[in-house]
Amino acid sequence: MNTRLGSPVAWCAWLALWCVGVRADNKFTEELLLRPLASGHLHSHFEFTTTWSSPEISKAVHNYRDFEFAHYDLFPRALGEVVERYHVRELHLSLTQGLWRHRKWGYPVVDAPPGAQLWVWFNPTTDDLDQTWRDLVNALSGLICASLNFIDSTNTVSPELSYRPQGVADDWYAGNSSYMRYAALPRENVCTENLTPWKKLLPCDAQSGLVALLHPGPLYTAHYHSLSLHLRPSCQDADCHNAQLELVQALSLVQLPDSSAEGYQDWSLHNLFLVPLIYSCPLADISRIYVDITDNEDMKKFTLEPAPHQVEESGSEASHRRLAVYDTHKALIGDPFSIDAVYSDHHIYGMVSPPILHVSRFITGYGQEGGSITVKFTNTGPEPLTLVYLEVVPWYLRLFLHTSHSAEQLESMYVAKLVTARDRELPWLYEAVLEVGPRTTRELSLEFNRALLKWLEYPPDANHGFYIPAATVSTILPSPRNVSVNSLNESTLKGKLLVRDGESFVRIHTETLLVSLPTPDFSMPYNVICLACTVVALAFGPIHNITTKK
Repeated sequence: MNTRLGSPVAWCAWLALWCVGVRADNKFTEELLLRPLASGHLHSHFEFTTTWSSPEISKAVHNYRDFEFAHYDLFPRALGEVVERYHVRELHLSLTQGLWRHRKWGYPVVDAPPGAQLWVWFNPTTDDLDQTWRDLVNALSGLICASLNFIDSTNTVSPELSYRPQGVADDWYAGNSSYMRYAALPRENVCTENLTPWKKLLPCDAQSGLVALLHPGPLYTAHYHSLSLHLRPSCQDADCHNAQLELVQALSLVQLPDSSAEGYQDWSLHNLFLVPLIYSCPLADISRIYVDITDNEDMKKFTLEPAPHQVEESGSEASHRRLAVYDTHKALIGDPFSIDAVYSDHHIYGMVSPPILHVSRFITGYGQEGGSITVKFTNTGPEPLTLVYLEVVPWYLRLFLHTSHSAEQLESMYVAKLVTARDRELPWLYEAVLEVGPRTTRELSLEFNRALLKWLEYPPDANHGFYIPAATVSTILPSPRNVSVNSLNESTLKGKLLVRDGESFVRIHTETLLVSLPTPDFSMPYNVICLACTVVALAFGPIHNITTKK
């Protein structure tokens, strides 16, 4: 047998071994969670996870060096080049349409504020971090087709406590917020031009696997829609001797299933997404669909057709969870596949049990001179909660920090970080740690004055108002009640869902605010021009006749 490298057989054998070696360092999983909500809505959460492990990546993670990617397999090259060039260690991007209703729906798998949100941790070797941040947002703007290029120094901050690294990080690095940048664009709209490039980052074609369900029609008519991208270094083993790079592309929806003629809120994959699921993703190591049947003991509320391949459960009585698991590699054998939920009775709309913590935020005051930002914290649990509250306010609202008060309602409070605004340069950063007692509702307010802008600084729809980004509230809940995921260390959605013991870290966002500023009458020049032209036109005829007639 001829075993020279130049022979076709040897080339094929070498290529097969090389592909197996490369493939072993890359893993791709796709998962979908379908969770009926107490309000009658259905929460759908897609999660596509790509992990890339190699000795070079592990060394770069532990030594806090830049990633150097040589050969791409499942990891998207377009994103990898951005990460490598701009010294990114951890990146989180979300584009959201709608508001997640925590009081009705509990906590989502990934919470995100309305509009666009971006926060990034850079490597310590970055020379000019501010310039790198500006270049990065422009690169991501082109990659995702979003208006991230509007992120600049006027809406960028570096919080101390609210956005710590979610990946592998030592204390000296996680405690140094100078390596981190955070920004939000509450007016950013989400549409199909963001979905298309987001899907192109996935290793499988848009017609195979769970990504085939992402049809724009039902996505952008949902009550809530959130598209996100999360990149972080994670551990491969319990001791974290070996690290890997983990990319999670997530999409969350909240839909209200159409009621049938008999009034039952039955739903199916085909009715929710309007497209069939025919082919599984051949590159996916795991391809599964989970239906949360925690509140559906013995299938009394609804039955699933076909029956799940297995049922998995975990947790104690207070944090019990049951999942019906469908393996699409087994289910998709060439015929269209769907999951049908058939309800045995009409849905009863009643009181929904609120989560342990929920927050509301609103503007008080009248007129166009002053006002106040008021936040209500409600703790329904039996134990006090320690919260980290982050408020980022644009420079054109002049905060009076001495008016920050709680009317003797907050048990304890101190300001962890405060950055005062500079006109047209920096926003306000107000980060406070406070404690809310058990079964109480507390208030916090900040008074402000509205600034006068230059006439060129107003947007085209100036009378619509100006948006204030959502505030961030972070805490650790003593119980995972109403919490979708209880662990940030797991790489798969199944692992996050079935870890139900111990405390739960939760980060939620409040409503965005719409504030009216003193606005000049932009129609006045138009009115003056019209009036002047009318006067000239009316006067021209008589004057012409008087001066020309004999």
